[in-house]
Amino acid sequence: MICPKRTSELLDLHLAPFKDKDPAWEIGVSKIAGRGVVATRSLKRGEIIFRDSPLLMGLAAHEEDSLNACSVCLKMLPDTRFMCRQGCGLPVCSLCAKKKQHKSDCDLFKSWGPNEPDVANSVIIRLLCVARAINLTKEQRDLIYCLQANLDNNHRTEVRNAAKCFKNFPTDKKLIEIMNRTVAVLRTNGFDKTTDRTNDNQEFNYRALYPLFGVVNHDCIPNAYYTFEEKTNNMIVRAAVDIPEGFEVTTTYTKLFTGNIARHLFLKMKKSFTCKCSRCSDPTEKGAFISGLYCRDTNCTGLVVPEISGLPHPNWNCLECKQKSTHAQMMKSQDFASGAINAKANSNSLRTLVQYLNEKSDSFIPSSNYVVIDAKMSVLQRLQQGREDCSEELAHNTRLRYSRDITQMMDKLGLGDSLLRTHLEELLRREEERRAKRLADEAEKQRKLAELQAKAAEADKLLEVLEKEQAEQSKAAGTADPGTAPAPPPAATVELA
Repeated sequence: MICPKRTSELLDLHLAPFKDKDPAWEIGVSKIAGRGVVATRSLKRGEIIFRDSPLLMGLAAHEEDSLNACSVCLKMLPDTRFMCRQGCGLPVCSLCAKKKQHKSDCDLFKSWGPNEPDVANSVIIRLLCVARAINLTKEQRDLIYCLQANLDNNHRTEVRNAAKCFKNFPTDKKLIEIMNRTVAVLRTNGFDKTTDRTNDNQEFNYRALYPLFGVVNHDCIPNAYYTFEEKTNNMIVRAAVDIPEGFEVTTTYTKLFTGNIARHLFLKMKKSFTCKCSRCSDPTEKGAFISGLYCRDTNCTGLVVPEISGLPHPNWNCLECKQKSTHAQMMKSQDFASGAINAKANSNSLRTLVQYLNEKSDSFIPSSNYVVIDAKMSVLQRLQQGREDCSEELAHNTRLRYSRDITQMMDKLGLGDSLLRTHLEELLRREEERRAKRLADEAEKQRKLAELQAKAAEADKLLEVLEKEQAEQSKAAGTADPGTAPAPPPAATVELA
């Protein structure tokens, strides 16, 4: 490993365009892994720690990807006639075809002679990010060699497979070594899309190497997060929490809501190291119970968590009755729960999935389990596109409930600021404003209704008074006028003699 001083010198050259005269970081000795990025002063939550620019960047070009994107500006192109007409085997737009970057790429790949230059080949397009290392300056290549590279048995596979796609692929050992080393560094420290990397940071759909960020070590509870500038693809790293002076800046290589076992396997297989952070050392994961399952004893209400053993298939212990279970036994419970929830998630009814999560799933899997958390995040993503078959009230209540559930889980884990938290808090704010407005509108309706009812009651009283007055007037009038004249007295009878 090259010393931190030399790494710092090369990074200073790389970052010179940012003209940061008082950086908040330095390369220092790390308690996590050899060396790392250390804060040179106290950093407040949300403060920018550093900016970084890509030393290498290209299309990820996986087999399942659409290959009609420009290899220079990375923008999508029409479905037809997007390949370079000079025969280099690279897709390029009409504007970038005239740029210096493409001329360099084109000359290099044409000299190697692509077998089918007019056909988009994911292997060739993917290799471009690696091949660009050949044309870097000496200092830039030295910087690549400063970064951690896991030289396992597979790091030469990509270049070896790419060689089959060219007629005159170079055989010079130095060039092959540069490319193999670059592949190893990219696999260890680079970006290759972010779908399997984290749900805490901004998605990034390209293959790239950010040298300073490549020195930042992993922690399952990171104290920093990153975003990208859209026009430049420069990275901005911010403090997720307050970071005291002298503390190491950390990021996460994994998804946040993944249990200990899955994270350990991912880091071991993809990054070739075992994480020993505070979360990984705690079977309960800070009391969040992301891996927690119900005890197999039907008379026990406790949660079962995996042992911290470093093994891929550890035993599990019940925190209540202390019963031990094998990994295979607990995975049956986990797989059953996953299958049941996924079946609802894959149905055409979002309402059915929401009702299942709210009313049924808690009977066989804890609400803290990562399967449930992932399902709730999926629901929020679908609701962002539309209500589907959910009523407006159900959609509103679900956004509120699930946003709170996930935010509370982040709080339990001790996670600070992130794009995910920002999104959830913004969603909560909007939904609470909608609820407040709806309540205010309802209150206004009730007020107006009460006013109408009061006026109606007042009118009823007034009418009653008028009717009473009329009745009294009628009675008074009846007393003054007897109504009919009394019968006249009978006429006198005259008797005749």
